Amino acid sequence: MDLGRIDLEHTLTCGQAFRWWRRGEWWEGVVSGKLVRLWQRGRRVEVESDLEGSALERYFRADDDQEAILRSISKDEYVAGLVRRFPGLRLLRQDPWECSASYILATFSNIPRIKGMIERICALYGDEVAPGLMSFPRPRDILSDEGAARTCGLGFRCGRFLEYARRVDGGGVDFESLRAMGYGEAHRRLVALEGIGGKVADCVAVFSLDHLEAFPVDVRIGRVLKDRYGMTGGYSRLSRQARERFGPYGGYAQEYIYYAEDRKNRDRGITRSGS
Repeated sequence: MDLGRIDLEHTLTCGQAFRWWRRGEWWEGVVSGKLVRLWQRGRRVEVESDLEGSALERYFRADDDQEAILRSISKDEYVAGLVRRFPGLRLLRQDPWECSASYILATFSNIPRIKGMIERICALYGDEVAPGLMSFPRPRDILSDEGAARTCGLGFRCGRFLEYARRVDGGGVDFESLRAMGYGEAHRRLVALEGIGGKVADCVAVFSLDHLEAFPVDVRIGRVLKDRYGMTGGYSRLSRQARERFGPYGGYAQEYIYYAEDRKNRDRGITRSGS
């Protein structure tokens, strides 16, 4: 299997996905309901999984033209420097249901709490894929016992999460149509859904629906946009300005900035909000 130029640590700890763990020298995660174990030494990646290689290559976006993407986003020395500093950082192509449901839970929270909520949901409703490790549940599994979700510490997110599961289960969200349409229309349709605001819509668009121009903005990225590029305004304005600057692969630029800021704050002992 050829995953191309990738660094698993950069890719799996940069905040875009919540269900990967480091176990000694191995990375473990659940992709499409299957346990995936990965080991990397240099550019060599070993895989242990029942998941088909083509599915894993799709998940890790092995089809992306990395050289062209990195040339495109290296508009200035700051981002070019991040590309050199974090070689092999790759965006993922996550399952749209899991990605969108997870980011609804991520609203106004931090990474440890987000992971805790997701694991409690998986423990209640998922299928066992390995001892102590459960799959991400389907909407109908969650709706089979809505009361149980209220024991998972979701707070105000619980009602939104359940309503979204009902919408998806009822066919009210066509992920493949969202993938096929232009970014602007996909974003408009996403923010019309319960529990999905502008930032969550951009995260879903870039991390699961192939809209690589989407540029999620949080407080820290907003600070970088202001300090380095003079961009100001509300969420929509900042995201639009960033898309205009970084072009069709702006989501990659966003993730390099996100990762750099997150590592800097982790070094200072500061957790990052998922809002």
